[in-house]
Amino acid sequence: MSQYDDNNPHFRPRIQPQDQPPAVPPPRIHPRQRPQTPFRQDHPADVPSSPMLQTYQPDPTQSLPPQPRRQTPHPQPELMPPQSAIQPQRQPPQNTEQNLMYPSPSKTNPITWFGAVFCFILWVVIILGGLLVLIIYLIYRPRIPHFHITSATLNSAYLDTGYLLNADLTLLANFTNPSSRVSVDFNYVILQLSYENRLIADQYIEPFSVMRTESQLANVEMVSSQVRLPMRVSQQLMKQMESNRIAFQVDGLFHARSKFGSVLRYSYWLYAHCSIVLTGPPSGIMVASKCRTKR
Repeated sequence: MSQYDDNNPHFRPRIQPQDQPPAVPPPRIHPRQRPQTPFRQDHPADVPSSPMLQTYQPDPTQSLPPQPRRQTPHPQPELMPPQSAIQPQRQPPQNTEQNLMYPSPSKTNPITWFGAVFCFILWVVIILGGLLVLIIYLIYRPRIPHFHITSATLNSAYLDTGYLLNADLTLLANFTNPSSRVSVDFNYVILQLSYENRLIADQYIEPFSVMRTESQLANVEMVSSQVRLPMRVSQQLMKQMESNRIAFQVDGLFHARSKFGSVLRYSYWLYAHCSIVLTGPPSGIMVASKCRTKR
């Protein structure tokens, strides 16, 4: 049996059609996607020969299957937001200075100047006056005069027909000036005598002066005649006369003027209130007294 040369292609075994793999067309490469590397063809001598291998040679007469065309995507319409969601764009503020109309300058009314000058002078006078009063107060240190009752005598007191009061009361009033640099003149002085807040007598005192840190005594006689009292007040007076303790009220109204040196004068009103308790007539004396003076 002769040996055949395996390298002779005529003696190679034929591959059956059922054993031959189906022809698969090579993938179609777009010219733009084709690699730029140069084509290299291997030499037949470099490829190892094997009877089981068969080089695939494409048939130029065989037509390739048609490739589907690549469809270009149609542009989708842009979705517009609803009209309610569209916000109007704010326009930048325009320069309105050109549209403004400025008033023409006018002269100030003379009455306005006069009012301004008058207010300025008034404020200056008020400030200077306040400073002057403060300086005078710090220099002289004036104090309010005091009024109190030194002694009192109840000469008589009785009820006529049970409700008409007749009384005779003598007071020794004391007016004191506590200031060491200011003298006080009393131009108007009146005292009122009351029982249970009911006026029964009053007396006017002539004007007088009180020097620095001095006191002025005034003997005042208060007489009441046929003063009608309510039944309740009359019964209250009879009980106090039996208990030998009768309470009266003395009120004073004074108009005083303080002298700061020989030029400055300062006038004011004073109000005094005293509560006194005396024993029964005919020789009733004062056993208690409480006075208060205020402006």
